[in-house]
Amino acid sequence: MLHLLSLALVLELHNFAGAAPAIVHGAEREVTRVYQDIGVRVDWDRAAARGTGQPALQIILVAHEAGVLRRTHDQIMGAATWTPTGTPVVYVFYRRVEAEAARYSVSVVFVLACALAHELGHVLMPERGHSQDGLMRACWNGDDFHRADRGQLRFLPEQVALIRLRMKN
Repeated sequence: MLHLLSLALVLELHNFAGAAPAIVHGAEREVTRVYQDIGVRVDWDRAAARGTGQPALQIILVAHEAGVLRRTHDQIMGAATWTPTGTPVVYVFYRRVEAEAARYSVSVVFVLACALAHELGHVLMPERGHSQDGLMRACWNGDDFHRADRGQLRFLPEQVALIRLRMKN
């Protein structure tokens, strides 16, 4: 029998894009499930952060990307950055998420959830970039969007091991 440790990730999402609350809450539920499947508990509120003594990782949902990201032709839906003090911040570009969901006729909720999970993956595996397959692929293809829509776009096994190792430290 496999026993997974309950590792906790505390997240605080700021919806500056004006995304519908039902979409945001649905995406939060799906991100929670994706990480729960790899043995990482996700807490979404500030009270959880205060209770653990662990600061919440900030997720900023904005309507549009800025700067050079705006000029790219790839379907960049988010970015993970670090402040000068080393604090990670995740940005997700909601209009890009909506556009890609419409392009492939899939659920905005599931695409948003996978974009969030992907960017959080960069925070949890900063020494690793993108992979050739799965949730951490740089540019998803139609098959990836359809797997996302079915809740089947996942981290690769070696990524799961790295995330779990990072969460233990």
